[in-house]
Amino acid sequence: MQELADSLTAYTGFSPLWSPNVRIKNMRVNGNNVTLRTNATLHDVRWTPDKIKDVKRKVSVWTLGHPKGKVTIFSAGTDIETLVTNCAKGVYASGKQKDLTERNIALWPSHGLYHNAARDEWIWQRATLWTTVEDLYSQEYVRLIRRMLENAGATVLMPRAGLENSDLGVSGMPQWTEGARYWLISQGADSTIWNLYDGDEYKDDMKSRTMWVNALDVPVDLCLALHTDGLDSGNDSTIVGTLAIYTAKDDDGRTTLRDGRDRERVNRNLADWIQTQVTTDLQTVAPEWTRRQLKEANYCETRVPVVPTIILELLSHKNMADMKYGLDPAFRFVAARAVYKGILRYLNGHAAVVQPLPVQELAIHRNGLLQWKPTPDSIEPSAQPTYYMVYTQANNGEWNVQQVEKATQVQLAIPQGVQFNCYVVAGNEGGLSLPSPMVSAYLQDPTNDPMANDQMVLVVDGFNEVYGPEWFADSTFAGIVPGTYACEDGFSCAYIGQQWNYTRASEWKDDDNCGWGACYRNHAGQLTVGNTHDYAVQHGWVLRKMRIPYVSCTAGMTASYRRDSTPEWDFALIDYICGRNRQPLSDQTMKMLAAYAGQAGKILLSTDHFSAIDRVWAKKHLHTAYHAAQATHSGRVNGTRHRLYQLALEPNEEHLFTCTPEGLKPTDETARRVASYEDMRCAAAVGTDHTLVFGFPLEACTDFDRIYRHAIEWLLNNE
Repeated sequence: MQELADSLTAYTGFSPLWSPNVRIKNMRVNGNNVTLRTNATLHDVRWTPDKIKDVKRKVSVWTLGHPKGKVTIFSAGTDIETLVTNCAKGVYASGKQKDLTERNIALWPSHGLYHNAARDEWIWQRATLWTTVEDLYSQEYVRLIRRMLENAGATVLMPRAGLENSDLGVSGMPQWTEGARYWLISQGADSTIWNLYDGDEYKDDMKSRTMWVNALDVPVDLCLALHTDGLDSGNDSTIVGTLAIYTAKDDDGRTTLRDGRDRERVNRNLADWIQTQVTTDLQTVAPEWTRRQLKEANYCETRVPVVPTIILELLSHKNMADMKYGLDPAFRFVAARAVYKGILRYLNGHAAVVQPLPVQELAIHRNGLLQWKPTPDSIEPSAQPTYYMVYTQANNGEWNVQQVEKATQVQLAIPQGVQFNCYVVAGNEGGLSLPSPMVSAYLQDPTNDPMANDQMVLVVDGFNEVYGPEWFADSTFAGIVPGTYACEDGFSCAYIGQQWNYTRASEWKDDDNCGWGACYRNHAGQLTVGNTHDYAVQHGWVLRKMRIPYVSCTAGMTASYRRDSTPEWDFALIDYICGRNRQPLSDQTMKMLAAYAGQAGKILLSTDHFSAIDRVWAKKHLHTAYHAAQATHSGRVNGTRHRLYQLALEPNEEHLFTCTPEGLKPTDETARRVASYEDMRCAAAVGTDHTLVFGFPLEACTDFDRIYRHAIEWLLNNE
């Protein structure tokens, strides 16, 4: 029987790291009939009709010597035939609803700070590893999932504070860092919800979420608790992957939900829809991503609620291979969108329409024409935009919105003398996308000067990357390259401090002595600013104050200006924003800038990855070469006229930072140093009469308005 058990274990595909081997408790053979009883391991398999047939054929061959025996398999007392979900059968929910309007969804991120009475201090509920802690890291997914669900029309109910709440909690940290118990108290929840374990606030925190769900006075369609877990593969290349957990019986042993439906069937089906969608989508960006068990287990968060509920353990926060992906905001977006899609398909079935991806490319022209391109979704045919919402704003006033059907452009009236900002949201029957980057324009009143808008600046927001930190590994040490950080999408609450333990052999002892991957906690409770996608507005605000007219676009829309009535590239200056892009210039952009430089056009470019730009091209058109990495430790930059600027070199809540400032050098007699790093003495900026290149993002200067104004004056006026 051991050989049969081993064969069934291999059949599950589960790693022994996180799943016990199949153990056969009993086997009966009666003629052509085989009855097999095993432990719970087979219960955790995602069974499909074809897989059931296949395993029964194999058991028949293994036991009877032929494939036509009548085989029945029980796992933990359950016939595996009954474990085939509607999702696995391809049976969809009925109905015609395409979005999530009038759906109520309870959602929360795991854990949070709690008060430990024995230590009389506030502590995290999980270990601090790989520059984050689960208590905050799970917030990153939940805030995205929440926006997507709400954009689909759902009402999202949460027992922990949404990052929008920056008030300090009872711990002295922002409320969004604390467990659900404390937020529910602050919202006036009855003590029967949050005071359950006689002062054990750790247990109170977990159960309060579930008691809150049951006490809600609205019908809840489903409940999702998003976690990450602490499994470790022991190496830096094996993915742990995604686990889904549900519970078949409540505290009193009842097997039905509030509405009378069978708990196991409903919860297992919900778990299957979400886990299947998540693993399928993640494998498009991480082919080695692993699907773990579809697991029935006894957890408070899934046992107590009387509505369909699962825990999704998205990945392992302890496992380096998982966190290589998990610290990448682009990966987190795919994961969050997959969770939203899984919920949508569970509730709506075939009728579900997936909301579009965000518009990434747009441009505003001097005649008021706003143009954009939809973002195709190669894995979701239904996610095509059918209309767009165009948002406009004058200076810092209120946003106005208008709907545009099908077309990818709209004629706007740009008011003169004010900064005019725009962004676009794509829509379809499934809901709305997240917002596009922002573009901006400023036109002067030509009444007294008919040529007031002739010499215009084109601001190109080429900063379109988000990414995780850099990693390294050798036989003894591994982890995040010191001094490298993620480039977040907008902002992040997850980063808490740099990794300090790189020793593979260092073992976890407790959550204060976490072993390999352990990190500092000095940044916990602070947000980190990344790519905010509004740099055309930031630059434009300074240009407006200087009374310099401008229009703006994203990098993929520069060619659209050829449609203007004015000659090609008829701008006084092109301000090209690279930000923290690791690949600052595409081939298309280099071709455009080369053509503009050939017309003696003036170019302002700032990047902390100048070393990634083609050297021959940079020498010819920018008269600048890469000179040195990590060109400053102090971040102090000396400019012309004894001007001093300070760069942000570490994560902060105020603005972009750079962790890779580069030294530059002139390549010929037409170019000269314009600024230098105070400590390392190498050039921070190189300029000619027509070009000015910085070895760091201007947006990382703590006084951006000042350095940007000086850069514009230097180029336009040779000051």
